[in-house]
Amino acid sequence: MQLPHFLLLAGALGAAAHPSGHAHLHRSAAKRDGVYVKNVHSVLPPPPPPPATTSQAAPSPSPVAVKAAVETPSSSNSDQYIPFCGGSSSKSKRVTDAQVMYVGNTGTSGGCKWNSNIMVVPNSVASKYQYVQKYTNVASEPYQVVCANKMGKAGKPDGLFQVKDEEQNKLRVVFTLQPGETKTLAADKNTQGACAFAPKSVPLTPNGQFAGTWAEFDFGSGPNGGWSGGDCSSLVPEEAVTPPMEVFGCKMSHGGIDSIIYPGGQGTNSFIKGTALKDGLGLNIPPADNVVVEVKVGFSK
Repeated sequence: MQLPHFLLLAGALGAAAHPSGHAHLHRSAAKRDGVYVKNVHSVLPPPPPPPATTSQAAPSPSPVAVKAAVETPSSSNSDQYIPFCGGSSSKSKRVTDAQVMYVGNTGTSGGCKWNSNIMVVPNSVASKYQYVQKYTNVASEPYQVVCANKMGKAGKPDGLFQVKDEEQNKLRVVFTLQPGETKTLAADKNTQGACAFAPKSVPLTPNGQFAGTWAEFDFGSGPNGGWSGGDCSSLVPEEAVTPPMEVFGCKMSHGGIDSIIYPGGQGTNSFIKGTALKDGLGLNIPPADNVVVEVKVGFSK
């Protein structure tokens, strides 16, 4: 079942369900002020640029690399099952036609904090969660991974932007993978988001969007009857900025199907330069009690 996505190259998804599997997070893009907004009917403005500091001059037009955020405390040394805040929730709503935006589970039901529906959990208890991604670093250097809901804390499609809201910046899930290391990311049902990754530290575009290579996901989609999907994407570093930024290898797998991006930007069954208007690429996963998606960061041929 195709997912309802018109992702801004920040993580926003669209509103209409379609009848056949996962339709990645980058459908029907319209470029506005240097930011791609998915679905030409969207009226949302681009998220604001990162706040300037007193020690810096005006932002440089060239891509910048900064430390993304303080790393999220890891519980990987424990074998304890960690429930989602407020319990699993499928609460969701449709917003107005003028916004053309679907807001799924962002972790905020029951008074919980934004992004509490996404967390790193011990590898040993991964099977206790319905939806997981296992991130493995197959490169020879450390990789940083930054994960968030497509929708930010204020209900705008800026989950993967550095914004003025310092709490949102702190609430993203951030972790480092050493060479050969695997960490498990669990998501609650009806969660739509992405993880951006790059060696050492995930860079930002000039307007504050996390670049690197993206592993996009939609787990237990509410408007699509519980279908899930995902894909590797390099549209942010390749099409959201000029000149393009570096693209790193990604391989996402489930059920014998792969979505691959090679270092430099070539790929198969993935969203690379020139594919922003395409549909149906990536993984299409029917409803299941346990969905495990393998993601290899730093992948190469």
